[in-house]
Amino acid sequence: MTAASPHIQSLKRAGYRLTQARLTVLRVLEDERGHITSADVLAQVERVNPAIGRASVFRTLELFTQLGIIRPTYISSVTPTYVLMRDGHHHHVVCTACKRFFEFDDCGLEALTNNLQATLGVSISGHLLEFYGICADCGAPDAEGQT
Repeated sequence: MTAASPHIQSLKRAGYRLTQARLTVLRVLEDERGHITSADVLAQVERVNPAIGRASVFRTLELFTQLGIIRPTYISSVTPTYVLMRDGHHHHVVCTACKRFFEFDDCGLEALTNNLQATLGVSISGHLLEFYGICADCGAPDAEGQT
């Protein structure tokens, strides 16, 4: 993580200080590529810097959510898994059996984004696209065998 990190720049642009808690939580999120629960964030922050308290971690996660740096996603649980938003958007498929994430780049939503902006008069800054299913390792049936 460098000062040129887009997430650090987002914090600066929004007028927030780069506190030790914010930088540590951001480093944990970036190291995990953003697919991490709050319990896992807490545990890793504790290992890196035990002086950072639970309240600071949760306030930081809330701030990052408000700024669009992360988004919570709920996979058959009330505990969110936080997803790091790179460049304002993120796309993945989640296996509902093993909870593994499969990321992909091209979501094909450019036309829809442009249409929503024009039709609704909004400026869209990002999106999260999630699909759910069963991965091949967990026994998804072949597409040929389905009717």
